[in-house]
Amino acid sequence: MMSSLARRMATSSLCGASQTQHSATTSTALPYPTRMEKVKFGIPLETVCGVHNDIPGPLLVMILKLNKEAPFKKDVFRAPGHQANMKKLVHFLQNGRLVNIDNYSVYTIASVLKKFLRKLPSGVFGPERESRLFQIIEWQNADDKRQEMHRILTSLPVVTQHLLVLLFGTFRAMATSS
Repeated sequence: MMSSLARRMATSSLCGASQTQHSATTSTALPYPTRMEKVKFGIPLETVCGVHNDIPGPLLVMILKLNKEAPFKKDVFRAPGHQANMKKLVHFLQNGRLVNIDNYSVYTIASVLKKFLRKLPSGVFGPERESRLFQIIEWQNADDKRQEMHRILTSLPVVTQHLLVLLFGTFRAMATSS
């Protein structure tokens, strides 16, 4: 089964291939895509991911790069990224421009990801769920905690669940390697 990102990339590749054949006679289209999905900052996650109901490709690539490289670096989410590069990367993401993520350090990528998450209007969980999570921490019974956490996580939109899986996986990889 193909993931939605893989399906979108395959579709755009196929569409690009047919445009390329057609453009051989018209020479107006480029042989590669020049735009990606836009990653808007400061709007709800469901709106950012609304078109395909999945995490936008550029955001996914950033998280995957962190998952791959951050475990071997120190203080990735503490050290600040390069300010000019952060500004440039945010601009590219918001405008849907193609980005070569290899041109950016993991510190810059982590800072941009933190900025994206910080600017979500009601956070990742929402105010009610977040306050409930803090209440659960105080509970003594581990089984009750686990069941309530499960209930909260499964009540989140699927896109938010996907984002949390990626983030928790990255955090776990970093924690195990330190």
